[in-house]
Amino acid sequence: MLISTEIGSFRRVIKDDFEIIKMLKDAGFTAFDFSMSNAEYAKGFLKDDSCFEHAKKLRAYADEIGIVCNQSHAPFPTLKNDEIYNELMLELIKRSLKVSAILGAKICVVHPGNLFSIEENTALYKKLLPTAKECGVKIATENMWDWDFEKNTFAPAANSDHVSFKAQMDKLNQLDKDVFVACVDIGHCEIKDLNTSAVQMIEALGSNVQCIHLHDNDKYHDSHFMPFTSAIDYLPIIDALKKANYSGDITLECSYFAGMYLPKDLVPSFMKLYADVSNWFKVQLEK
Repeated sequence: MLISTEIGSFRRVIKDDFEIIKMLKDAGFTAFDFSMSNAEYAKGFLKDDSCFEHAKKLRAYADEIGIVCNQSHAPFPTLKNDEIYNELMLELIKRSLKVSAILGAKICVVHPGNLFSIEENTALYKKLLPTAKECGVKIATENMWDWDFEKNTFAPAANSDHVSFKAQMDKLNQLDKDVFVACVDIGHCEIKDLNTSAVQMIEALGSNVQCIHLHDNDKYHDSHFMPFTSAIDYLPIIDALKKANYSGDITLECSYFAGMYLPKDLVPSFMKLYADVSNWFKVQLEK
């Protein structure tokens, strides 16, 4: 079981991917999540074959210093009510799968279209299936959320509760159960307005759960804070993961935590704390 965190948020402070993964390695992480989820970043990074050259160089450097890419994030939003955008995004996601394969990532998280149906999202994933199989990379779908501006509260979205997520996974398992897996975003599960919990989600999905996004919140905001800094109780979640025989990695997604806005010279201290927290979860799950 590896301990990992996404690198996208660190790019706010440190522009060099090589420097980021070296800092993560020095902090105690054994893996990193290569982030391509920001649509504007993805349009620039994935626009031509230079992305593959970057991935090759980063993979060689990661191998040299002893850290691996355990998973990645494909561009998001994946779907809009815009055919031109959707065609572009489909090609960018395919390229992100190829980048993931070069880096050695076993899983690429491809978010579902937030406000699209199970059938519409299944159609999207079906278009990605040949590329994923060619690359040898699994595609993980994730539990999402939306916002009701009239009520000023969270609203249901794709996979946002355990019933809809299980229904989506049932559809994807019919396409290819060896390619499609579930990424449970722990923080998203714990938002009260979404009528679910991380324990319910894990119990419903069982062996489909092959990766997680770990972060904290106050149950009313998608804060993406570091675990143990807000309101989520992780002990029942750890028990649920154990009962589901979870064998994936520990991947933090603390993308809005204060550390991302600190001066650069304080970032290593936060990375070390992130790694210590991640390792604590690893120890609990391996007991």
